[in-house]
Amino acid sequence: MSKGSKQRPTNHDAFSGNFDKIFTEKPIRGSFIQDPETGELVPKDQYYAPSNASHYVMPDIQPYQSMQTGEMITSRSHHRAHLKQHGLIEIGNEIKTAMTKQQPRDDRESRKRTIAEVMASRGY
Repeated sequence: MSKGSKQRPTNHDAFSGNFDKIFTEKPIRGSFIQDPETGELVPKDQYYAPSNASHYVMPDIQPYQSMQTGEMITSRSHHRAHLKQHGLIEIGNEIKTAMTKQQPRDDRESRKRTIAEVMASRGY
């Protein structure tokens, strides 16, 4: 048996009821969400998802050795202070342009000379 050849469990009664709601002569307008427990279509503004929310305590980071100084970093606050003290950044979620090295901008006179040289070489 290959992947996808087995039919997933479905609620045929809910499917038939929703099919009729969707494809009646007078279409029902609006946004709907299908309730995962009942299979019924519920207007989006009336749907409340079951809440699985709970509190989460994030553990502290594991100690690591700084590549900059060699000292052991033992907590998040120590990590943040170490980055700030040495002008370091974490690599991971930053914008790519922030990591690219900026090209030095030519001063105005240098730019004028370059333009003049190119124009002269073209015969202008």
